[in-house]
Amino acid sequence: MGALIDIDHLMVNVPDSEAAGDIFSAMGFTVTPRSILPGLSNRLICFGRADPARGLCNYVELMSLDDAGTAPPPMPALLIRPGPVSTVLATEDARAVRERLVAAGLRVPPVLDLQRDWHLPSGETITPAFAVAIPDLDQGPFYWNFCQHKTPQHYVRPEFTDHDNGALALTSVIAVADDPGAAADHYRRYWQAECIGADPVRIRLGQVDLVVHSPASYGDRFGGDEVDHVGLRGFTVASASLSEARERVVANGIAIAEVAGGFMISPDNALGTLIVFEAGGD
Repeated sequence: MGALIDIDHLMVNVPDSEAAGDIFSAMGFTVTPRSILPGLSNRLICFGRADPARGLCNYVELMSLDDAGTAPPPMPALLIRPGPVSTVLATEDARAVRERLVAAGLRVPPVLDLQRDWHLPSGETITPAFAVAIPDLDQGPFYWNFCQHKTPQHYVRPEFTDHDNGALALTSVIAVADDPGAAADHYRRYWQAECIGADPVRIRLGQVDLVVHSPASYGDRFGGDEVDHVGLRGFTVASASLSEARERVVANGIAIAEVAGGFMISPDNALGTLIVFEAGGD
């Protein structure tokens, strides 16, 4: 026990969750209705390539800070820079993971058991429930936390996971570090992850990799000589049809650029988040 299974989802900071959902909808993603939390709101981009039996989901969370005075810590400090802010790991036993991490020297407050009512436009109300642990900030190269889903079935509803752009799965989170190898040491220790390669280095637990580039290799892969900051930068999705995804995005006036194996939407056109589409049939 005490194992982290995989990257469950990526949290992306957006200025307005309702408006952000509309922007991502224009890219061909199905975006869930807005959900309200204390001081926060979110909309999700859910994918069907998940494992609910193990409590493992697969999605991108568009999160906005609506009231810093009522939002739980450390969210006001985390939701500052636009774009990706946290990888969220899945586990089958959040308390066992916390015990292991604390013993290894990480500062992790007690696990919280949370649930909320999510009112859908159909009139149906569903109640996601989960246990979440929120480590203190500034303990690793990029922020991460972990959760234990109690109601994973809510995230794999067909009306949420069917996307016009053919998106099937979140397959990687993209990051930049001055020293990718040193960054990998953190995840090898605390995630007990496999680390593959050097620059970029792939940090692997399951099906979703954390891919860490140096500034130079990020520029070589995605264009441009420099990046404006190190940290989490974006994500990759597998699409059933790159040609259809490309046509859908371009038809809605969103600029793209070709990259090896697919195409990308730059952070400037996606609220500070790099989005890469790659081929990935089931």
